[in-house]
Amino acid sequence: MSRKPLYLLITIFFLLSLLLTSCSPKAAPESVKQKATAEEAPPAAVEEEASDEIPCDFDEQTCEFLKGQDFTGKTLVVGVWGGDIEKILREVVIPPLEARGARIELLLGGAGDRLAKIYAEKDNPTMDIAYINIHTAAQAVQDGVVEPASDEIPAYADLYDFAKSNGYGMSITGVGILYSKSAFSSPPEWADLWKPEYKGKIAFPTFPSTGADAMMAVAGRLEGGDEHDTDIVFNKIAQLKPVPMVFTSNDELNLMMDKGDIVAAPQLSAYAWAGVDQYESLGFSWPKDPGPMLAMDVLCIVKGTKNRDLALAWTQIALSPKTQQAYAERIYFGPTNSKVQISGDLTERVIYGQERLDSLLKPDYPYIAEIRKDLVERWNKEIIKD
Repeated sequence: MSRKPLYLLITIFFLLSLLLTSCSPKAAPESVKQKATAEEAPPAAVEEEASDEIPCDFDEQTCEFLKGQDFTGKTLVVGVWGGDIEKILREVVIPPLEARGARIELLLGGAGDRLAKIYAEKDNPTMDIAYINIHTAAQAVQDGVVEPASDEIPAYADLYDFAKSNGYGMSITGVGILYSKSAFSSPPEWADLWKPEYKGKIAFPTFPSTGADAMMAVAGRLEGGDEHDTDIVFNKIAQLKPVPMVFTSNDELNLMMDKGDIVAAPQLSAYAWAGVDQYESLGFSWPKDPGPMLAMDVLCIVKGTKNRDLALAWTQIALSPKTQQAYAERIYFGPTNSKVQISGDLTERVIYGQERLDSLLKPDYPYIAEIRKDLVERWNKEIIKD
């Protein structure tokens, strides 16, 4: 082959290569690639942010309060009663805090033990939250061992007015009359307990206690006075003697009443209804003259807590409609949050609604707390001692 044909073939091959290159798709410039990546990034970022948000099945107010809170590495010590109350707290209040990194320790026992502990540890507490009674909360706030309630949590605005002072009112019950149906043909009034046929058959609560405060408040009013008239109060209560039983156990009281040894006793409504559910022989009365006495458990943030943000979160969840609904439906404790809705047969067993709340007898708890020591001495000497 001559050189001329070979040269022509090389030239044709070169031209074909150029033609094919010009017709093929061009690679996107680097700036275009970066722009596309930037445009695709936001959806991925939004998806990642949404997946990081912890689910919340409480009311909108509570979920908004908890949003973005991280309690990793923090431990909250909560002093509270055991039993059904503990179960509700473990099932409803604790999980959303643990989901946000918190560790919760429940210190179970009586309110008296908790009070002694927070007084002994004043200014350097190891307990962050203490559940106590309405008759001791006022003194604890006054003595500076627990905080007064505040509007730092949104649920505060929804509480009934009487649940906003001296700590956060957590749940409401009324002290009425647990009675034996065989002894009373109809639900008794307070004055009926003083009828001669029932003398020596009325069980007494321990003192101090909410039930004992109710006896004082009722006795004074039946004689035209109130709890301030201590001589009248003690003379009236002494008329019920002899004291057949000072009950410290609700189960023991229910059993003695079922047997007929006891005919009636002042009792917290929630505990009384639980007894009625267990024994057909028992009934519960909401007295009208005077009415049932207000009893309320109070949630207190201990003064000087080192985990105040976590304590506030606990308080918001505890006062939320979801938690208080569980209290009402499962243990007959009425709500202090005005947004909670109760309906049906439950309204008979639970203190609910402004009208029902207004009917409750509200003694001067700060005054009772102020003279508590003298009252205990008189109770033991004049009532319990034969």
